[in-house]
Amino acid sequence: MKGLSLKEEVERYSSSLKGISVSRQQTFPRLADPLDYYLFLFLTDILALFASFFIAIFIRILLGDFFHAIPAYSLSQGFFIFANWWLFLPFPLFMIYQRLYDRRLCFWEETREIFRALILAFLAIFTLIFIKKLGPQVSRLALGLMFVSSFLIFPLFRYFLKILLFHFTRYRRKVLILGVSEGVEKLIKSLSNDSFLGYQVVGLLDDNVIYQNKVINGVKVYSPLKQLTKFISFLKVDTIFVNSNAFPNGHLSSILSNVQNLVKEVCIIPELANFGMLNTETQTLFNEKLFLIKVKNNLKSPTNRLLKRLIDCILSFLLLPILLPIMAVIALLIKLDSPGPVLFVHERIGRFGKPIKVYKFRSMYENADQMLEEYLLKNPEAREEWILFKKLKTFDPRVTRVGKFLRKTSLDELPQIFNVIKGDMSLVGPRPYLPREKENLAQYQSLILLTRPGITGLWQVSGRNNLTFKDRLKMDVWYVLNWSLWLDFIILVKTIKVVLKREGAV
Repeated sequence: MKGLSLKEEVERYSSSLKGISVSRQQTFPRLADPLDYYLFLFLTDILALFASFFIAIFIRILLGDFFHAIPAYSLSQGFFIFANWWLFLPFPLFMIYQRLYDRRLCFWEETREIFRALILAFLAIFTLIFIKKLGPQVSRLALGLMFVSSFLIFPLFRYFLKILLFHFTRYRRKVLILGVSEGVEKLIKSLSNDSFLGYQVVGLLDDNVIYQNKVINGVKVYSPLKQLTKFISFLKVDTIFVNSNAFPNGHLSSILSNVQNLVKEVCIIPELANFGMLNTETQTLFNEKLFLIKVKNNLKSPTNRLLKRLIDCILSFLLLPILLPIMAVIALLIKLDSPGPVLFVHERIGRFGKPIKVYKFRSMYENADQMLEEYLLKNPEAREEWILFKKLKTFDPRVTRVGKFLRKTSLDELPQIFNVIKGDMSLVGPRPYLPREKENLAQYQSLILLTRPGITGLWQVSGRNNLTFKDRLKMDVWYVLNWSLWLDFIILVKTIKVVLKREGAV
């Protein structure tokens, strides 16, 4: 096939069919994943259930042995729960209900659906225990421990299984992308690099002569579109991604009506880059045959803002007893390292543009401004770096020895927990901007300042100091438009990883 055009490839393939028509009604590509794929997923979930159960029983026995206030617990008592196997039927049923076997989701989306299935399953289990009056025989503490451990075990087991399965081509879904437009490189990169999704991009299809026979991110661009049906059959394509902005509306409708029954799924990429897409809902008006996409800004809701604030307060007060001893040690090290105060208090822009005082551990010398001015005058390259990033990434003469360590580990930001308690900041949010940067926020000012700035945020887990000011601004806008409690949870988890690996730190 090497060196042949798409037309020649299709003609050769069509001739090999010996007269069999490749029409819309007679083409039957693989419409589902291999049966053993579903079996592997199901068995992995059962294994995760066993693991969660035994971890819970083991911890419950230890608690009974070490704490006199908690009644002793034996392995035989634990197996009483397991002997009543029907109690665990809600697990697979709700996993099926949440469509966790037939959908291809990214890791965090799938984890959210797993959490929902687990919550529903445990509610059903406790209901069954109440109805069957099994309360005296079943340890509620053991079930509670199983509930907590399953939140970690189920996503991890599925993650490692899918990484293993999608290593083999047999379990990947072959993707054809229709229409080459701005952002297609990012789409190919995203689909190819996400080993959890299990997609394999096999080609691009576009009639534009500019793209003919080009290779984009290792994927060839073919034409013409009129050969689409045969091309789907020829490459056994499972999934089609359609760039909606690459086609006129009428043409797009025609394409969709022709391919919907030829592939497992059709994914339409709408031209809505400037809108919050994580919080969208779809609605169908059957009478008028209309399809609606509802775009919501969750942070406009007073209830959501109150809930975000409530979680900030709860987590901050839970973390405070752990952080106070660490902060005391850091304060002592700062005093021993260089003269000056322990804390550095600086003004930032808060919610609705209100000026706030933000606390950080001092990581610079007292005459830092003078040192910076002198250094930038002597070093043109450093001056360019400062203009681009508003930071000195290569070398910063203002930073103390202890300060370098604090910045590398992000420990200099620990005092901001008091800003969260005061209500000036949030655990997660846009970065706190300097007053002089306010004019650079341009038309996004009212949007970004809708919520409190955060100790961490999307910018911090996406490259942090390796990002330009413009990149950070775009990420803050995206965060506000797409905010949800789940997004905050993802950012908090990713922050732990970034801090431990010291990614993007200076």
